[in-house]
Amino acid sequence: MRIRNVILCVFVALVGCAGQVDKAPDANTIHAFYIKKLTVNLTESIEAIPGSKQFSSQDKLSKDFAYAIHKHLMEEGIYASKPGPHVGDLVITIDYLRRYKNGGRALSRPLISHKVIVYQGNQEVTQLVQKNYTPLYGYFKAVYVNIERAIHQWNEKDEHVDADNISESLVDDLEKKFDL
Repeated sequence: MRIRNVILCVFVALVGCAGQVDKAPDANTIHAFYIKKLTVNLTESIEAIPGSKQFSSQDKLSKDFAYAIHKHLMEEGIYASKPGPHVGDLVITIDYLRRYKNGGRALSRPLISHKVIVYQGNQEVTQLVQKNYTPLYGYFKAVYVNIERAIHQWNEKDEHVDADNISESLVDDLEKKFDL
């Protein structure tokens, strides 16, 4: 009889303690994403023409990425306009190395690294990190882009296409990670 009472007391104490533990957010409770912070760090390869204003500034490139990420989150139906209980807050850092061809007058493939930290509330849920990659395109688009780059025609008017492609890939990774 005493052993039963002791076991019952221990059980009650453990259940009481377990009720006091704060659980970390569950990744399965995230259904949408809010862009809390986006940082784009632009560097240029040595072929850059010093002082040239031909290509986008870091601020303009940041706006291109912000627009593209927002667009792809909206298209996938996983954009949140404000933080909430089932919303993951995104802190995104993109390191963008602009590489040149033709003496700094045309663009080669950029070299990208990015880190996406997903928070829910004030707790970090996960990190998605990719280092040193270049944008990839579907077959027909890749043929077009490769021809444009080969004949040195991929320039300042086309850089937003790379930003859009990278952003789409980033959003796809989020969808896969959170099974959305």
